[in-house]
Amino acid sequence: MEIIITYDIPSKHREFKDKMKSLGYKDSIPGTKNCKIIYFPNTTLYHPNKTAENARDEAKTLAKELGVSLERCISTIWNDWAAVCGEPFK
Repeated sequence: MEIIITYDIPSKHREFKDKMKSLGYKDSIPGTKNCKIIYFPNTTLYHPNKTAENARDEAKTLAKELGVSLERCISTIWNDWAAVCGEPFK
Protein backbone atom coordinates (compact mmCIF):
# COMPACT_ATOMS: atom_id res chain seq x y z
CA MET A 1 0.00 0.00 0.00
CA GLU A 2 1.09 3.58 -0.51
CA ILE A 3 2.13 5.56 2.57
CA ILE A 4 3.55 8.89 3.58
CA ILE A 5 5.76 9.44 6.60
CA THR A 6 6.60 12.71 8.29
CA TYR A 7 9.22 13.06 10.98
CA ASP A 8 11.33 15.45 13.06
CA ILE A 9 14.95 14.82 13.92
CA PRO A 10 17.35 17.33 15.52
CA SER A 11 20.27 16.86 13.10
CA LYS A 12 21.69 14.77 10.24
CA HIS A 13 18.70 15.60 8.05
CA ARG A 14 20.46 14.95 4.73
CA GLU A 15 21.95 11.65 5.90
CA PHE A 16 18.60 10.45 7.23
CA LYS A 17 16.73 11.39 4.07
CA ASP A 18 19.39 9.79 1.86
CA LYS A 19 19.16 6.53 3.82
CA MET A 20 15.37 6.55 3.57
CA LYS A 21 15.64 7.18 -0.18
CA SER A 22 17.98 4.19 -0.47
CA LEU A 23 15.06 2.12 0.90
CA GLY A 24 12.78 3.39 -1.88
CA TYR A 25 11.23 6.45 -0.22
CA LYS A 26 10.70 9.53 -2.41
CA ASP A 27 10.43 13.24 -1.67
CA SER A 28 8.31 13.92 -4.77
CA ILE A 29 5.88 11.97 -6.92
CA PRO A 30 4.14 12.43 -10.27
CA GLY A 31 1.07 14.58 -9.84
CA THR A 32 -2.27 14.88 -11.51
CA LYS A 33 -3.60 17.34 -14.06
CA ASN A 34 -3.06 20.27 -11.64
CA CYS A 35 0.50 19.34 -10.59
CA LYS A 36 3.03 17.70 -12.89
CA ILE A 37 5.06 16.83 -9.80
CA ILE A 38 4.08 16.98 -6.14
CA TYR A 39 7.00 18.02 -3.93
CA PHE A 40 6.58 16.99 -0.31
CA PRO A 41 7.62 19.15 2.66
CA ASN A 42 11.24 18.68 3.78
CA THR A 43 10.59 15.94 6.33
CA THR A 44 7.85 14.05 4.52
CA LEU A 45 8.47 11.07 2.28
CA TYR A 46 6.36 8.68 0.22
CA HIS A 47 6.70 4.95 -0.40
CA PRO A 48 4.59 3.02 -2.92
CA ASN A 49 4.40 -0.30 -1.06
CA LYS A 50 5.12 -0.15 2.66
CA THR A 51 2.76 -0.26 5.60
CA ALA A 52 2.58 2.62 8.05
CA GLU A 53 4.20 0.38 10.66
CA ASN A 54 7.08 -0.59 8.30
CA ALA A 55 7.82 3.06 7.59
CA ARG A 56 7.81 4.01 11.28
CA ASP A 57 10.04 1.09 12.19
CA GLU A 58 12.52 1.85 9.40
CA ALA A 59 12.67 5.49 10.52
CA LYS A 60 13.35 4.38 14.10
CA THR A 61 16.11 2.02 12.96
CA LEU A 62 17.82 4.61 10.74
CA ALA A 63 17.64 7.30 13.42
CA LYS A 64 19.29 4.91 15.87
CA GLU A 65 22.00 4.02 13.30
CA LEU A 66 22.72 7.73 12.79
CA GLY A 67 22.70 8.42 16.53
CA VAL A 68 19.86 10.95 16.38
CA SER A 69 16.56 11.12 18.20
CA LEU A 70 13.40 10.49 16.23
CA GLU A 71 11.49 13.26 18.02
CA ARG A 72 8.22 12.97 16.13
CA CYS A 73 7.02 10.54 13.48
CA ILE A 74 3.70 9.82 11.85
CA SER A 75 3.17 7.43 8.97
CA THR A 76 -0.18 6.82 7.34
CA ILE A 77 -1.85 5.39 4.27
CA TRP A 78 -1.71 7.70 1.24
CA ASN A 79 -5.35 7.74 0.29
CA ASP A 80 -7.63 10.75 -0.06
CA TRP A 81 -5.44 13.83 -0.42
CA ALA A 82 -5.13 17.38 -1.70
CA ALA A 83 -1.85 19.15 -2.36
CA VAL A 84 -0.08 22.39 -3.05
CA CYS A 85 2.31 21.29 -5.80
CA GLY A 86 5.39 22.88 -4.24
CA GLU A 87 8.72 23.78 -5.79
CA PRO A 88 11.74 21.55 -6.45
CA PHE A 89 14.22 21.30 -3.58
CA LYS A 90 17.36 23.39 -4.01
